[in-house]
Amino acid sequence: MTDFHNDALQALYSSVTERAGALAHVPLHSPGSAARKTVDGKTYLYWRVYLASGKHMETSLGRDGEPATEAALEARLQESAEMRTLAADVQLLRKAGFAAADNSSALTIATLFNAGIFSHGGVLVGSHAFGALQNSLGVRLAASYRTEDIDIGSAGNISVAIPQNRSFLEILRDSSLPFLEVPDLDSRKPATSFKARGQHLKVDLLVPGTKAYETKALPHLRAHATGLPYFRYLMSNTSRGFVLGKEHAVPVMLPDPARFALHKLIVSTLRTASHALKADKDRRQAAVLIDALLEKFPEWLTAAVDALEARARPRVATAAGRTLNLTLGLSERAQDFLADLAAQS
Repeated sequence: MTDFHNDALQALYSSVTERAGALAHVPLHSPGSAARKTVDGKTYLYWRVYLASGKHMETSLGRDGEPATEAALEARLQESAEMRTLAADVQLLRKAGFAAADNSSALTIATLFNAGIFSHGGVLVGSHAFGALQNSLGVRLAASYRTEDIDIGSAGNISVAIPQNRSFLEILRDSSLPFLEVPDLDSRKPATSFKARGQHLKVDLLVPGTKAYETKALPHLRAHATGLPYFRYLMSNTSRGFVLGKEHAVPVMLPDPARFALHKLIVSTLRTASHALKADKDRRQAAVLIDALLEKFPEWLTAAVDALEARARPRVATAAGRTLNLTLGLSERAQDFLADLAAQS
């Protein structure tokens, strides 16, 4: 049986995401504070912030006491207060058991948002998407998800154009993390993954493909992605969501939760025996979302099942049967739903 957060916490989550959704840019620095400097007997006002790298940056607001300077200071103080309030509320949600990304992942996802990736065709998938969908449904799990991968999908291309002298790798480096390309095992193929040096954090670019897992170009990003089977199903009917970080709520695009759950079942059948633990994780994540959706939005699951292509249905049936064999404490309704899926083989 799915455990949900209480109404007060779900209301706080809605408030946090409403405020975060109004942001055109997620700040990757501290809230900041004012500082004064005297030069040749004249006092000037500066605004000082600390970047994710640990370095500080100062911006001149003008000469102290002048109306324009006071107005600029007031605007900075207002922005700082809003950042502190949002950060405090995000921390409350984290402590209450809402799923949250680690700091490096959240900074990287925020950097991609700031670059326009999610507003021009990019979709967050994988375990970070699972955590965001879990939060949107109000689901409370005993432990937050853990992942070292950020998976960015698209239906075929991400249309945001980056300057000619920059690449997707350089966008990632705007996070202040030292990202590098991960060479493909086949040296003739371009990289589709990026890794932060000295960390396990990795970013993968994914697009619809076949079981050949071919490499496809993303010209607007000057990057390449891995083609995945059954991925177009996941990229249909996406919507806005949010990833909680240490102090941020980052706007992203997410798959439909029902399609995400069924796609997880499909993916579990594509994994080899050496990835049995990942297949088990796929089925468990699918079960959590299915149980929650049957409680809140059963019609979404009906629509997602109807949208499955014929060749995917046997895989969903096989995975549903295996999911029933897991000890998950599923509701009777969820068990019946999975049993019905399994019977469709």
